[in-house]
Amino acid sequence: MRQAIFGRRPPRGVSLLELLMAMGGVSLVITSSAMLLHGVMRAQSESRRFFDDERTIARLARQFRADVHAAAQVSAPAEERLVAFTLPDGHTIEYRHAADHRQIERRLLAPGNPTPTGREDYLLAGPCAAVVTVAEKQIQLELGAEGADGELAPPGVVRPPRTPAEARRKPPALVVGAVLGHDLRFLPPRDGEARP
Repeated sequence: MRQAIFGRRPPRGVSLLELLMAMGGVSLVITSSAMLLHGVMRAQSESRRFFDDERTIARLARQFRADVHAAAQVSAPAEERLVAFTLPDGHTIEYRHAADHRQIERRLLAPGNPTPTGREDYLLAGPCAAVVTVAEKQIQLELGAEGADGELAPPGVVRPPRTPAEARRKPPALVVGAVLGHDLRFLPPRDGEARP
């Protein structure tokens, strides 16, 4: 009777199948967007960790070189200590590798006082090995990948990663060499070079 009055059919509703298909499409778009967002956030976090490690290593290299140049004496590495430098004024600077192998500590000790008067930490995102070699007046600090025994691995040899995140992360690498007591501020200028 309605059809006869208005001359057209009543509007048709949405079927359950069409509704389910639309909901499936929306959930697929939301899921793929969430996965993409998660991947972008993980990549951002890893790149931030990488650049933080690079800045930390650059600070460590500058400070280690300055300490070696300013030092009058060097003490050989001990069990906890990587190296210790004695300054001309009697103060001692120690470099230590933390037990978890993620941090290098620099400690300043006053003469006759075993308690540090100053401390600076160089925290890295992942574990790495640290070795200091002393050859006459040439001191070298080397950071790199850990071997299976926790020591510095030879170039090209890397221990298997413990976690998937560690597998994606490249270990920090650094080699800093400096000459003991070779403070550059007190060297005579070379020909044609201005003094700083």
